[in-house]
Amino acid sequence: MGVSCETWTSFGQGGPMNVTGSRGRWAAVVVAAALVALLGGCGGASGGSRLRLHVPSVVYVSTDPDRALSSENDLDVSQELTGGGPADVSVTFDVRGLAGVAVLKRGAERCHIERIRRPVFGCTMRTDRQNSASQKFHVVPAEGSRAGDSGVVRYTVRAPGVRAVTGRTTVVVGTPELEVARWPDRTTVAPGGTVGVRVVVRNTGEVPARGVVLRMAARDGFSFDGTHRNCRYHGGSAWCPLPASEAVIAPGEAYALAAPERLRASADAMYPGVAYSADALAGEYVEPPGSGARSTAGSGPALRLVPTTPTTPTTPTTPTTPTTPTTPTTPTTPPADPPGPDLRVAVANHADLAAVGATVKGPVGSRQELRIGFRTRGPGSPRGARVTVDLTVPAGTSVVRSPYDPERDEEVLDQDCRALRPDGTPLTESAADRQPSARRYACSAPGGRAGGLTLFPFTLRIDREMAERGGEVTVRGADPGHPGHDDRPANDTAGVAVRVWPGPAWATATFYATATAGLVLVLLLAAAVVLRRRARRGMTTG
Repeated sequence: MGVSCETWTSFGQGGPMNVTGSRGRWAAVVVAAALVALLGGCGGASGGSRLRLHVPSVVYVSTDPDRALSSENDLDVSQELTGGGPADVSVTFDVRGLAGVAVLKRGAERCHIERIRRPVFGCTMRTDRQNSASQKFHVVPAEGSRAGDSGVVRYTVRAPGVRAVTGRTTVVVGTPELEVARWPDRTTVAPGGTVGVRVVVRNTGEVPARGVVLRMAARDGFSFDGTHRNCRYHGGSAWCPLPASEAVIAPGEAYALAAPERLRASADAMYPGVAYSADALAGEYVEPPGSGARSTAGSGPALRLVPTTPTTPTTPTTPTTPTTPTTPTTPTTPPADPPGPDLRVAVANHADLAAVGATVKGPVGSRQELRIGFRTRGPGSPRGARVTVDLTVPAGTSVVRSPYDPERDEEVLDQDCRALRPDGTPLTESAADRQPSARRYACSAPGGRAGGLTLFPFTLRIDREMAERGGEVTVRGADPGHPGHDDRPANDTAGVAVRVWPGPAWATATFYATATAGLVLVLLLAAAVVLRRRARRGMTTG
């Protein structure tokens, strides 16, 4: 006897309804229980073996010719047979419900399907070492179909000694396109303060989004000030599925969060960010495999979406000095997002960047390691904001090696440091090339966290002894959009000193250190030999 997983409920209607028409407008799809059953896997068990079917509850098929061949129109069908070794699993596909709506085409095949155009066809495949087998189809709209038409693919999976498992996928012509706009209740916040963000989800696609999954990612000093019991959290990321019983967003309509999502800035935050994205619930809303064990459910009030009226968005204002928070009015639709994937809020904070110089020691002709850079003293953490370190090479020395990563050269990515002419222009056409010897260098790195130390390794050759041989290191913020507000310019410059001592070029500090260590080792061995001989003499005389 087959185990059916076909429990379906119409969205927003309250009663069960099977989708059987081949060209009917979208009238019913899956509720959360069916989604969990299908995407979590329908299963049949017998003894120690268990057969599971993993299929999407809904597949939206794009009508855009430019997207017709993309993977978003793929239908993945996988089976899992646990409790034994590799075995043959047969799958029967019933596509009679797709007549006039969509057509299945061959994709990545694990089994040979001779006549895919038959209304009912099947294939047999063998499970792999992970006890699974899969088949992929590409779905295209049928000729004459229109956005909103829907149909059903039904599956029956069988394996020896295990009860059969059934399932279904609803195929919808057209795609919902969900765009997220966000609106902070202030553009600047004090360290440790909170920001409320209004979030609106608009559907600019062809068909309704029956259920929504909202993703949120807080970073660079932002954290969620509270959690929601219908969301799961991992680090700074949140995943919130809202079923169709809570949100059905028709084309052209919009839903907003019932309450602003509050974020808290850390004490060292400077330009924290948060990113929002949304998909129709039947889209790519499943957590990555194994992530459920790493994520935790929230405990606060449920996150809710409520209808709102779309309006023409406006450009947000430029960040200003922090002011006393005011209670935001209920918006219709928030302003348009600023450029970039993240919503950034400035924190009334600053970061002291201190230049780090060095002293090289050795005889004329020797090569010495030089590490220069900067220390982020805080209290703010610039994190990803770029910082530039300018190096003036000491007179009487020359650079024989500067920071170079061959992988960056191969991938045509900028090296950390670049050689400059006296006027400050680059010596090489490409910043990815190995940099030549020069009198000036400009190095770049993220500002990092407060307390961090960033160093750039150079190798200098001491060419001759000179009375005026000092070099210089200068540090400065290099991101105009994220200034560090360094309030201690006195430590932005540090010296690079050279101390020359007499002797051959090989008589370096490293040589003397190695020689000293070797001498100590020889003395210890000699002492051990003397003590051993004395011990033997004592035993002989005794």
